[in-house]
Amino acid sequence: MIAEQRFGFNASSVADLVHWTDIIDGAMYEDAQTAVEMKAPAMKLTMVIESAPDSNFVPQLIPLLANKPLEQILEAPFVATLLPPLLKRHESSIGILKERTECKDATIFFDVTDLELEGYNKFVPYYLHPDSVYSVGLSKSSFRVKVSVGSNPWAPSEPAVNLAKVCERYGGGGHARVGAISFDVTKDDAARRAASEIVDELRASVRSGHK
Repeated sequence: MIAEQRFGFNASSVADLVHWTDIIDGAMYEDAQTAVEMKAPAMKLTMVIESAPDSNFVPQLIPLLANKPLEQILEAPFVATLLPPLLKRHESSIGILKERTECKDATIFFDVTDLELEGYNKFVPYYLHPDSVYSVGLSKSSFRVKVSVGSNPWAPSEPAVNLAKVCERYGGGGHARVGAISFDVTKDDAARRAASEIVDELRASVRSGHK
């Protein structure tokens, strides 16, 4: 906007890029469908960027972002070859989370520590359970067990619990609406215990709020 006002820069060629950059950077999706169904070219491109296989990918991408529509960038060979397996993995993760998520008292819980699924789309639980307020998930990578604690951006009622403070009690942190705790990869039991306690706390909070 400043470049346009002060220097006469014509931003029309990157208007779509700027629009989606704001949405994706701030996770300001209109609804869970937009965040999960990956219909917009920008969403597909974000998926590829997040999974970029080497350090040369982004330098190759930047000139295209400055000059081409997002739809055309997806057709570039070095992008197009990466997308199909990522979309397949994403669809698979939706199916897995549909089986693994349990929603009770507007709080979702799931455990995927037995699967290589730490990079799942964090909005899928809310997509599957639109009436939820909170979610608590357990996942595992080669170096940690992670407890993810979040709140539904499209929740039917306002989240009342500060999730950062909850996570801080277990050595984690975050923001009021989203937080996480990392445990050593050998500390599965401690991670599960923490997740169970947080689930109980959040469900109790929802129940008390409904009284």
